[in-house]
Amino acid sequence: MSAHPQVDADEAVRDLLAALGEPQVAAQDVLPTGSDADGEMPLSEGQRQLWFLQQLHPDSTTYNVCVGLRAHGPLDTAALGTALTALADRHTVLRTNVVARRGRPHAVIRPAGTPVELRPVGGPGTAPADAEIQRVAREEMAVPFDLAAEPLLRARLLRLAADDHVLLLVWHHLVVDGWSMRIALRDLAALYSQAAGGPTADLPVLPHGYGDFALWQTTLMTRTRRHERAVEHWCRTLHGAPERSAPPPDAATGQQGGRSLHFDLPGPTTAAVESVVVRYDLTPFAVTFTAFLVWLAAAGGSRDVVAGVPSSGRAFPQLDDVVGYFVNLMPLRMDLDPRWSFADAARAVRAAVADGLDHDLLPFDRIVKALGVPRRAGQRPLAQVMFQLVSAHDVGGSAARWHGLRVDECPIGNDDSPRFDLELDLLHDTDGTLRGSLTVDAARYSAAAADGFRDAYARVLAALCRQPDAPLAAFLPAGAGPDDAPEQDGRR
Repeated sequence: MSAHPQVDADEAVRDLLAALGEPQVAAQDVLPTGSDADGEMPLSEGQRQLWFLQQLHPDSTTYNVCVGLRAHGPLDTAALGTALTALADRHTVLRTNVVARRGRPHAVIRPAGTPVELRPVGGPGTAPADAEIQRVAREEMAVPFDLAAEPLLRARLLRLAADDHVLLLVWHHLVVDGWSMRIALRDLAALYSQAAGGPTADLPVLPHGYGDFALWQTTLMTRTRRHERAVEHWCRTLHGAPERSAPPPDAATGQQGGRSLHFDLPGPTTAAVESVVVRYDLTPFAVTFTAFLVWLAAAGGSRDVVAGVPSSGRAFPQLDDVVGYFVNLMPLRMDLDPRWSFADAARAVRAAVADGLDHDLLPFDRIVKALGVPRRAGQRPLAQVMFQLVSAHDVGGSAARWHGLRVDECPIGNDDSPRFDLELDLLHDTDGTLRGSLTVDAARYSAAAADGFRDAYARVLAALCRQPDAPLAAFLPAGAGPDDAPEQDGRR
């Protein structure tokens, strides 16, 4: 699943400073209201793209996402059903379907009060609980959504024992992203507690809905100064970018789908990352992402690399508590100078990420169009690799929040169709551990290649953190680079 990217701890501060620096805002840079008042809702650009991809492959489950919550204690199933329906009432996007009219998609809203079905699945068996959870989750995720006819949120309840249940929430990406799932789980906890006889749900007022954002993005955004600056930024920084940054394929396996590896980075490596973070006033994202770019340059044979980084895509602070599909992909480009130290490179990466976040309102597809990047069969434009680091969140396991339940999140594995040639997701867990998930396109990379990528990244990260002041030259490929070619405007 896609998670809420926390690329920099000071993102909110930058947003505040930007707002203070521009007191005069164009009228088109204000969110509309009531965009879902007539039972229909505009579709955002991201939603339109997902709808189109689903029409090409109606049976695909690539954009099914799942979160599992394990509840220990006396679960009130009636209260849980009430809470799920209240959640959909609160967030209109969870009650939408997408129908085609004359070939064009339109979002239609189901009436408030439409129940969210909570269906029991499986039951106590002989298999270990963790294995049973994964088996049932895979079965539920393998069922495609009919975007026009059925709810785009499914709730399934697995009973392991009288006081041990697992709630599986399966969504289509059209209605949710990683940040939104956190909002939904927070709201669900409060709504369940209220329905089960606990305190009244004290949730933020929502002055805007997802439809307001979609209308602004598709009709008003292009008239804003922010849009103009965003186009200029991405055209400048990505002009002449390499068409491919992914490692070359190692085998024509003929296998379809993704191949995922899950691993923990060694304790000494995690400690070394933290040491560099503190010593050089960096973030864990800057350190781990810079190491990823160094590894990527070595694996691909070029110091000039582009990697995708997800951003929240929420162009207004009023949208921070709204559920929907906001996430955007930023194609970040770096020319890695072999004379830089690792610490220097991490500072440059941090600056590039900050610049990208200042212009992340431009949807990825618009960036591709603005650059005139040709679409090639079998190749993703601009960014074939993706990286993110997220911090573990407390799902709300305290008994007070879930009215007598202890609730923990169950990580759900998924090896469906990959969205990138290569994707590395790191989780900064609550105990300080860095947990990784590396997913590759099985049609391009063999199992041995995936193992090698994982091991090589871990080695590069550890080595760079051991000597953060040493030049990068030992890690980068030889050839034309910033040290032997003129520097281009807008590139670092």
